[in-house]
Amino acid sequence: MISYIIGDIRAIDEDAFVIENNNIGYLVKSSLSTLALIELNNEYKIYTSLQVREDDMSLYGFYSRDELEMFLLLTTVSSIGPKNALGILSSLGVEDVKIAIVNNDIDMLTKAKGIGKKTASRIILELMDKVKEMPIATSSRPQVDFAQSEDFEVAKEALVNLGYAQNDINNVMLELKDMNLPIEDLVREAIKRLI
Repeated sequence: MISYIIGDIRAIDEDAFVIENNNIGYLVKSSLSTLALIELNNEYKIYTSLQVREDDMSLYGFYSRDELEMFLLLTTVSSIGPKNALGILSSLGVEDVKIAIVNNDIDMLTKAKGIGKKTASRIILELMDKVKEMPIATSSRPQVDFAQSEDFEVAKEALVNLGYAQNDINNVMLELKDMNLPIEDLVREAIKRLI
């Protein structure tokens, strides 16, 4: 229905962002890897999928077409909904998911939040043939440090608990994302900028 949106990023939250196109702001749910690559007030082409359920209609969007394709592939697996698919992509990234499936690596897939061994086995079983046909890149995708993404989530949570506004926290975190600081220093530096 909506293949992609080209527009400016107007807000970034912990699991979604708002992209403005022709004076309309679209709320787009996304993965940590995409959220780590976009910046406020910059223009991007975001690849999207509108997911319609009985009680919900949500737009999901990604920095790359590869990530969108993997998201759609994961949601074809029985018992994997959009939320689980985002969790997998946030924890592992597209290429690591492909490698885990091709190598029958259940342990790697269970690193994703909410994915147990039974679900990981089902993902491998149902997607093995499709993923084998896909190219697996080693260095062409944008690199995101997922350990750092986890640190950022913990730091954000700490700042929310200290009473800072989510929007202000996100803006400061964007400024700090390339500094590669441990959690304690990340929180300290963020507080300095939030005061």
